[in-house]
Amino acid sequence: MEKKTIVARAKVLAEKQAAFLNATEALIQGTRAERGNISYTLYQSTENPSDFIFYEEYKDENAMSVHAASKHFKSFVETIDGMLAEEMVIESF
Repeated sequence: MEKKTIVARAKVLAEKQAAFLNATEALIQGTRAERGNISYTLYQSTENPSDFIFYEEYKDENAMSVHAASKHFKSFVETIDGMLAEEMVIESF
C-alpha cells in the first residue's frame, strides 16, 4: 500500500483559540506515537489566527483507520465540540 496524506482545515472561534491549542497537545503527541504515522503537524495562519491546518502523513490506509479509532483522536473531537466556527474540511490524498 502507499502513503496517505490528510489535510484537515479548522476555523476556530476567536475566543476559543487558546482552548483549541491546548486540546491539540495530547492529540499531536498521541498521533506522533502511532506506528503508522509518518508526520503530524499543526499550522496556524499568520494572516488569520483562527485558521488552522493539520497536515498528516500515514504509511497506509490502515494506519489512517487506526488513527481515526484512537482514544486521543476521539477525545480531541469531543473536546473541541463548540470551539469551531464552521465544520472542519478534511481532504485525503
